[in-house]
Formats: sequence, C-alpha cells, structure tokens
Amino acid sequence: MDISTLKHVNYLWDDKKAKELEGDEVALLLYRSNLLGSDLRITNYGGGNTSCKVVEKDPLTGEEVEVMWIKGSGGDIGTLKKSGLAALYVDRLHNLEKIYKGIEHEDEMVALFNHCIFDLDSKAPSIDTPLHGFLPFKHIDHLHPDAAIAIAAAKDGEAIVKEIFGDSIAWVGWQRPGFDLGLQLRAALEKNPDIRGIMLGSHGLFTWGDTAYECYLNSLEVIESCARYL
Repeated sequence: MDISTLKHVNYLWDDKKAKELEGDEVALLLYRSNLLGSDLRITNYGGGNTSCKVVEKDPLTGEEVEVMWIKGSGGDIGTLKKSGLAALYVDRLHNLEKIYKGIEHEDEMVALFNHCIFDLDSKAPSIDTPLHGFLPFKHIDHLHPDAAIAIAAAKDGEAIVKEIFGDSIAWVGWQRPGFDLGLQLRAALEKNPDIRGIMLGSHGLFTWGDTAYECYLNSLEVIESCARYL
C-alpha cells in the first residue's frame, strides 16, 4: 500500500529520527509506540500494548538470551517510556506452559510472570504478556483501532475479515486475555504461517514485523484497510 494513499490513519514515521535510534530496538519500540498512541483512532488512551524481542547478555551467566520488552501493566503507549516497560526472559515465559493446568487456572499464571523478569527495574507484566510472548516476531503491536473494533465486534466479523484480507489475517474468537489466549494466537500462526496479523473477536488487532518500521507500516495498512471497508 502506498503511504500517500493513507486517509484514515496518520503516517508519522520520521526516517531521520529513526536513523538516530538505529541499533537500539527498545528505543525504536518506544518511538513506534508513541507514534501509534498519538492517534486515538488507532488505540484508546491506556489501551493496547506493544513489544519487541532482542538478544541481551544475561547478567548472571554472560550468555546471550532472548528478552521481550513489552508495555507493562497500566500506562499509555502514546506517552510510553522505558520505565513503563516490562522485560522478560522469553524462554522462561515459554517454560510456564509446562506447569499450565488449563484455562480454569488462568488467574494463577499472572503472578508467575514475575519469575520471568529480566530487568530489575521492570514494570509489572500485564495480562497480555503471553499474547506477545508466544508469537515469534521481533516487533508486535496489539491495538484497539476504531475501524478494527467495529469489524471485530460485528456479528459477521469473521466473514468480513475474510472478505477484506483473504487468508492474510487470521481470526481468533473472543476469549478473556491471558495465558490460554497466547496459546491460541500461537496455534493460529502455526495453522497459517504466512498471516500478517490476527483479529481477536470483540477485542482488537495483532500485527507484527521484523523491524519497528515494518511493524508500524503493517499496523497502519491493516487499520486503513478496515476503515476503507467501513
């Protein structure tokens, strides 16, 4: 999609600014988050969350480990700073699946996220943490855009998503956010590895990319497509 044709979202990416942040994926996560959060058509105040996965050196072992930086509990992506991020060992988060007893024990899992903390200054992880953690992508946006919500909440929302996007956006029916929903997102991706995003029924949108910019542009394009349909 040509960015000059975007009418329902604001394209705010500044290549010069992004160049200054090059090599710092967390800084680029914050930059992307602030841009997305500045447009209330894209996400309501305090809603949604964004993440990135980076390789860091474990302070105890010196080994390289994958760490996910994600908006912590509370806060707003439009004003998000590093102090508002939670940082977790990805492998430890995945290991929680070994002790997961099923959806009826969902609430017990939230407290266990703290055992996955990497950064000692980390914000408390939110209930949406596993939704990002069980997807393999480097940069992920979870947003509540007006246009996407209108479709996600529609009686025939799944059919509309199919009409707009074909097989490029998966549909996962409404389920309370938490550990099990993270597993459902992973399953949707495994079913169709070529998807560019997932629509959550009556909830919101997940989109991703290999870079902060690719993720940002993917999010805008999907939201724009939803708005054009409406």
